[in-house]
Amino acid sequence: MVRSIGDLDSKELMDLVNSRELGELEALQVLRSPFCTPQIAEAIASDRSLLGTHGVRELLAGFPGFTFARALGLLATLPWVSLLALSQAPKTPPVVRRHAERKLIDHMYSMALGEKIALARRAHRALFRALTASGDEQVLIALLNNPRLVENDILVILNTIEVPAEFLAELARHGRWGSYRGVRRAVVESDSTPLPLALSVLVQLPVSDLREVVGRKGLRPAVRDAAHSLIERDARGQRGVIISSGETSDGGDSQTPEDLR
Repeated sequence: MVRSIGDLDSKELMDLVNSRELGELEALQVLRSPFCTPQIAEAIASDRSLLGTHGVRELLAGFPGFTFARALGLLATLPWVSLLALSQAPKTPPVVRRHAERKLIDHMYSMALGEKIALARRAHRALFRALTASGDEQVLIALLNNPRLVENDILVILNTIEVPAEFLAELARHGRWGSYRGVRRAVVESDSTPLPLALSVLVQLPVSDLREVVGRKGLRPAVRDAAHSLIERDARGQRGVIISSGETSDGGDSQTPEDLR
């Protein structure tokens, strides 16, 4: 009965590698086996024909116990998707993981926009700063759908770079992040937020947040005045609604902060 590669122990795997030329699929199966050792990985790496496939190079570079110098040499030959996989794989040695992240960050400068967007959806926190540094609207919007993103990451973005108005609009209406009070406040307080959008988000804030907003230094006067007006109207039980499209909830003309008094 023919045994599969997954059933072989370490000695049998080494015998297999030494007995004949392996194809790419076989080499990948050997490297993924729990019984594969650093010595077996080194033996596979000595076959130059197998190093022609980035799948084999990726597994070798991240293999625990593989020669570090050779792993670094392989990292330089890998596409960004492999560098990302290595930087996120739990079994990748920490020093290799850090070098993979650095290589990936360096690679971002030459990546096409579509690649950056794809990376933003899958990246981990160590890559967020480099991804957001350019302030590219589409990259930032793609990052909103990254499952690793947390509220504090968004607040850091809003407080450290000049974000495009389109991103702020997407953030305000985002199915997940648009409901976070901290995010809504940051959108209201950002000087980059178009005034109609800031006012439309302002009316969603509870009075406790409105009081904190009016106390913020450097807040735009129009936003501060509108927040004051909303607080006063709330106290009278007459809190109004501002719609960013320029219409009120009853279909009338848009209200200025003075109208809210």
